[in-house]
Amino acid sequence: MAIQFKVPDMACDACAKSITQAVQTLDSGAIVKADTQTKQVTVETLASESSVRDAIAEAGYNPV
Repeated sequence: MAIQFKVPDMACDACAKSITQAVQTLDSGAIVKADTQTKQVTVETLASESSVRDAIAEAGYNPV
């Protein structure tokens, strides 16, 4: 399932890497595409949208 979020406070590649690691801790097989220009994060995962949102929030970002 593909899930998309806007993450307005994702500013750089290090932010994108932190978000990717947080999601992959939840689902090691997840594919995360984070675009720092558009602030868009797309996640291909079997995990629920709410658990992915929580993982990103726990990494210190605010997905909307």
